[in-house]
Amino acid sequence: MRKMLLFASLLAGAVALSGCFGTFKAAQDDAAKLATAFHGQMTQNDLAGIYNNADQRYRDAVTRAKSDAMFSSIARKLGSPLDCKPGGFNINATTSGTILKAQCETRFSKDATGVETFTWVKSGSQYRLLGYNINSNELIER
Repeated sequence: MRKMLLFASLLAGAVALSGCFGTFKAAQDDAAKLATAFHGQMTQNDLAGIYNNADQRYRDAVTRAKSDAMFSSIARKLGSPLDCKPGGFNINATTSGTILKAQCETRFSKDATGVETFTWVKSGSQYRLLGYNINSNELIER
């Protein structure tokens, strides 16, 4: 009886872990897709799309003019995003939705690089931009 109970406990733990790993892998895939789509918007200079599709909390914290100015400055100084090497990411389920934070080491068209940090919030079935940060020496020096 004890062996059967131990086996059942181990099996339940394995099933729970496999679910966690599945969620982890799905979030990692989502982060890559979201960064690719976002970079497409940056390349097309779709500043209205970036702002209008962002979460309301992003729009409350950043005016449309400031958001446009930031992404215009990135385009002017760094160029268009060329590729993104995924870095770390974190997923956190909250009452406000699932928060996905991901980093990319990004290479830009004007011989520049930067580490981008995206924060996305998932409400329902869609992720929306909650925050964006870029660290780039070229952004400061140019």
